[in-house]
Amino acid sequence: MKPHYQLLEHTADLFVRYEAPDLSGLFAIAARSIAELTFGCKDIKTDARRTLTIRKEKLPELFLDWLREVLYLLTVEGFCVAHARVNITPEQEPDCYSLKAELLGEPVDPQRHRARIEIKTPTYHRYRIVSTGTGWLAEVLFDV
Repeated sequence: MKPHYQLLEHTADLFVRYEAPDLSGLFAIAARSIAELTFGCKDIKTDARRTLTIRKEKLPELFLDWLREVLYLLTVEGFCVAHARVNITPEQEPDCYSLKAELLGEPVDPQRHRARIEIKTPTYHRYRIVSTGTGWLAEVLFDV
């Protein structure tokens, strides 16, 4: 299975399903989707690099914090993520995870990046992240 995302039907907000064969792929496709959905384009350059480190006690919280960080990079720092190399490791403490990621992308270019929607934040409503036996699946409802 190739990592991918799809929009699910919702009346007011943005409901997205992410699927990937592993956790790293799930986090990577989610990061890429933020700029793609915001600007409606998939041709984001990979000229710039950022790094992120996150530590959380629960995997579901790690995924939501990851999405919040990627949204922060886009909305506050003006950085569009095109590709993410994500390494997630369980820690010695039970149900604790560390994430280290290298993000490749480019600064927002007003000539090329015109916002179609404003993604505000991921919510807990209808949120889930699960192992499927063949990979990982997450469903996230974003406020827009």
